[in-house]
Amino acid sequence: MEVEKSLFDYFSLQEVRKNFSLDELCKLAKEKNLSEWLESNFYEDESRKISDAVENKIGDAELKLLICKIFNFDLESLSAYDVEKISAVVAKNQRQELFFEKREGDGREAAYVENQRELIQALKDGAEVIYLYAAEFKIPTNFNNKTYIGRCNAVIDFDSDGDIDFDERNIIFEDLQIFLHNPIILRMNNSKNVKVIDGGRKFLGAHLTLKEIFDIMRGRGAFESAENFSSRAEKVIGVAVGTALLKDKNYFYDHASFKFSPQWNFDYISVLKDFAKGRDFFIELSPTDAELLYNNERKLQIFADFANMDGKLTILNLYFDTKTLGRIFIKHFLRNKISSGSGFGGLGYGLDIITAYKQTDEEVF
Repeated sequence: MEVEKSLFDYFSLQEVRKNFSLDELCKLAKEKNLSEWLESNFYEDESRKISDAVENKIGDAELKLLICKIFNFDLESLSAYDVEKISAVVAKNQRQELFFEKREGDGREAAYVENQRELIQALKDGAEVIYLYAAEFKIPTNFNNKTYIGRCNAVIDFDSDGDIDFDERNIIFEDLQIFLHNPIILRMNNSKNVKVIDGGRKFLGAHLTLKEIFDIMRGRGAFESAENFSSRAEKVIGVAVGTALLKDKNYFYDHASFKFSPQWNFDYISVLKDFAKGRDFFIELSPTDAELLYNNERKLQIFADFANMDGKLTILNLYFDTKTLGRIFIKHFLRNKISSGSGFGGLGYGLDIITAYKQTDEEVF
């Protein structure tokens, strides 16, 4: 019968490393046995670190990384899964060292976050200075006396339909892009280096009302000629049908193309459902122009021109209307037209499909 191992039968880090796996030590840490063993063998500092980690309920990858450092585990002793998870933690720690700073003379509680969940936790923990890294965030406006500092083109998304006085609430933004879903006024004289992106436009022209557009979306009327419906359909141009967030990892230098995943406006779902199905979307931009756009307008509205097809409204083309580079037409291809794994979604993001397969208007529409 196998005798159950006990940490307390060993007295050195080397012995423990030799007789226990990383998973076993992680389990023992959560049970608080590991910190107890460390303290009883005069590793007081290491014991405190493990205790703090468990008390703060850090993730398994962070806990394993800490155990690896304390017990000096060899890379070969880690599973591929552990290596992947620990590598992600190491990479995040490196990013935090690069982009998080405690300002001299500023004693406020500071935090570094990379996603919305971490932002909410930082706010709950009472952080007053929050560094937002790279992603898109929604800022709760009921937390006053906060400073938000952007890193690597972080974007704040505001869908409020009323004006907001951030100065009165002592909310300060620095080095950020702010995307507005509605044409509201933001009072933020105390903020600096903030690029406000107007995402509140419904149309690029004032030629039709929403009611008229939705009426056309119903299709050709029973008592309407094909010519009259075509004439009405052609008037539906420059309509905001969605948004897109550009991500630097989705720029492919060799093909000068930005791939993105649209977030569609559900008001137009009856028209979009067939058009968007199975398609990948991208824009072609030189590296210089792509970087310029990314630094100034990471999040963009998608506009569409419509047309008549067999008595129904369909999309003629899509485009961004940018302040930075003017109008940029959006291109796309059908994933079911290509071999498995050779498109954007396949391994390696094979952009070769863009040049290998060119659609005509007839194929698309």
